[in-house]
Amino acid sequence: MIKNLTVGAVLAGVFVLPGASSASATATSVTPLTAGTIATAATPSSLASNARLTNRQALARLAAAGIQRPVGRTSLEGVRARTIQGVIALKRASRCTITITGGTESGHSAGPRSHARGYKLDLRTHHEGACLTRWIKTTQHKGSPRGNDPRWHGNLNGISLDYVYETPRRGGVHWE
Repeated sequence: MIKNLTVGAVLAGVFVLPGASSASATATSVTPLTAGTIATAATPSSLASNARLTNRQALARLAAAGIQRPVGRTSLEGVRARTIQGVIALKRASRCTITITGGTESGHSAGPRSHARGYKLDLRTHHEGACLTRWIKTTQHKGSPRGNDPRWHGNLNGISLDYVYETPRRGGVHWE
């Protein structure tokens, strides 16, 4: 829930800056929002951090940071902006290649902080992911495990990150 936030008003396709009267406002033309659209340009970063992105918006942010498209049928539809910010911060801090192998597509466990709700991504651990594994294990703080899976945590650019080294019974070891 958003409280006490004035971003401006969209009137007939014109954005009026907060505090400006409609008669004296400097107007900038914008595309009106439709259901499911997230406005990131006029949204303060504190609000945008928990906003859900479209697949296209998430891919654009990742590409701008030098992170390649996710592999396979991985979807980022509905991923949290803060989740994408965390992956970008991880890329910059580690200087490793980041390969996203799991996003918001079905097939992940449910829960309030789940993949489906946009809070988690899976990252590759083998091949180019070996750099990321080394970086996490040598620079981040070891935490208590989640079940049988070891966990590390850290803080990058004000973003709290948890890294779980998932070792599913059927293979497919990855970072979550």
